[in-house]
Amino acid sequence: MIAAGKKVVLRGALPADLEIYLKWMKEGEWLRYDAPWDNMSEFASPAVAKERFTKRFLNDSSLPRQKAIICLKEDQNKPLGWMNRYGDKRFPDAWLIGIDICEDDYMNRGFGTEAFRLWIDYLFSNSDIHRIGFATYSFNPRMIRVGEKLGFVHEGTDREVIYWQSEWLDRLHFGLLRREWEAR
Repeated sequence: MIAAGKKVVLRGALPADLEIYLKWMKEGEWLRYDAPWDNMSEFASPAVAKERFTKRFLNDSSLPRQKAIICLKEDQNKPLGWMNRYGDKRFPDAWLIGIDICEDDYMNRGFGTEAFRLWIDYLFSNSDIHRIGFATYSFNPRMIRVGEKLGFVHEGTDREVIYWQSEWLDRLHFGLLRREWEAR
């Protein structure tokens, strides 16, 4: 286990998670919020999906982890989604993070906020990273609210960066510095 809260735990991926992961790649409300214009065809083939899942989730043994599976606290075999972290080698003291709650019945109930807080606490506590940030799009007010609740600062907006479904969308950038995390 990576971290535990009142509602969720974060843990590493297990081989048994493959089936639910493949299901998530094809269905769920989350697909409308996580860059829905990206091509998900890479998951059409079970063999390709298994290879990518293994590469992305099962081979993550470094600390702090790059990925975490979000599970119900009372049933750690019930995955709800995942957290991730990534970066740019030009800026080694800054990471970006992401979250997806992939089970529709658990959206808008505080599970994602708690998982996001646990992930931030884990990353800052297990590294000397200076900054953690995330980006989201203007059509995702829930993610914007999660960032605000957890102390992230809106650092800027790429205005009308992508045209999607007959509308120009903004990409919003948020960041949290170590000293801001320590102060809260």
